Parts: sequence; structure tokens; C-alpha cells
Amino acid sequence: MKILITNDDGIESPGILSLRDVLSRKHDVWVMAPDGDRSGYSHSITLRNPVKIEKLGHHLYRCSGTPVDCVVYGLAGYLEEDFDVILSGINIGPNMGTDILYSGTAAAARQGALKNIPSIALSLNQFEPPFDFDSISEFLLYRLENLVSLWEDSCFLNMNFPDKMVENSEMKWCWPAKRIYRDEIVQFQPPREKGTFCFLKGCLIQSEEEEGSDALAVHSGFVSISAISLSPSIVPHIGSVNEKAGSVC
Repeated sequence: MKILITNDDGIESPGILSLRDVLSRKHDVWVMAPDGDRSGYSHSITLRNPVKIEKLGHHLYRCSGTPVDCVVYGLAGYLEEDFDVILSGINIGPNMGTDILYSGTAAAARQGALKNIPSIALSLNQFEPPFDFDSISEFLLYRLENLVSLWEDSCFLNMNFPDKMVENSEMKWCWPAKRIYRDEIVQFQPPREKGTFCFLKGCLIQSEEEEGSDALAVHSGFVSISAISLSPSIVPHIGSVNEKAGSVC
């Protein structure tokens, strides 16, 4: 298969390099990834500034834009290739539950699926090294065709891997858990400038590990897989609308 790989951790991340090296044994692999960390960029696209793309090697490209930019430009003719599947990752840190709303990793897979290409977001439930990315890449090498067959054009697939993979790690279909964060602001007042520099310092304080959730599956040693809808969904009933007056009750 012809594969386009991107991520939101940057082109030098060990996760994307492992994925490229292992999958290249059986597949035609192309990589276009941001030139640095774009974590938390969600589905942002560069509209008002140029995007710089550099060829670094065989089928290897560095992009100044976002993860979604990489998919947009990669599919819009810059690479002049038709791809069978798009992989985004392997991300350092999980993208479970409500993480998906913020994740550049998930957004790149969403963009690929919006272009009607099977797309999968890949994340590791671990933040500190040593990382065993090769075990995940080997897991995917022998299951990629099967994973692509699970894809439908109304979704992208979101996968999270436990920090310790075993040879026969099992996959579980899951729904996204609710995850709650505490946001803290660290402020810094520069001595010779006006204004305040603010840094966001957030941490996870609660993950609802209910039966069937991706959080519970991953923390129990399984590989979670979820089919995430591309279309924004509605809440079927919130009050009633008085169309004549234009008011909501």
C-alpha cells in the first residue's frame, strides 16, 4: 500500500521515524510532518501565511505548517501521489476521549478521512522515555490491511496503545471517555517590557474509566480503537424554539 504519514510532535519525533522505518519493509511510505511540535493545534489550517515545504530525503518532507496542513498539501498535488491510507502518529501521549477535540494527531486523520481516504490516528499512553514505538509499528505492520478494511467513509479510526505492548496484544472497540483537566496559568512579568507573558500549565485530574471506554481499555492493557464520526452531531432536544419570535425556551 501507498502510505502518507504525518504527526503533531514534529518530523524528528521517534514515533514517526519508527513507523516509517518498520512499515517501509512492506509498503511504499511517504512522510510529511511539521518542522516542530504542533501538539494541541487541533484542526487548524494555515490561511494567511505561506507554508514552507522542504524535501529532506527519499519520500521525506518537512512542513512549516500544522498537521492538517501536511495532509492538505500532501493530497492537493504537492506530492503528486494517490495514497491508500493516512497514518497520524505515533503520538507521544494518549489521545483518548475528549483529548480528540484538541489533538493535532486526531485532526490530521480526520482531514484524510474527509478526503475519502482511510485514515488512522495512533497514540501511545506514555509521556516519558524509554518509548517502545517499534512494538507498535510491528503490530501495525501485520494488521494494517485489516485495519483499513474496518474504515468507513463517515469516520476516522482513533487508536491508543498501552505503554507495555505484548506479542498478542488485543484490540477493543471503544467509545471516547470523558476526561477532565485542571488549567493553571503561570504568569511572568518581563523587566523591560509592557504586558505579561502567560504559560498554560494543565494536568489531567479525572478520566472516567467506564466499561467500554477507551480509557479503561488502554489502562487494562488493551489497544483501544474507536470510529470517530466526521460530521458534527446534534443534541436532539434542548428546549423548544419559537420560530415566529425567534426565541429559545
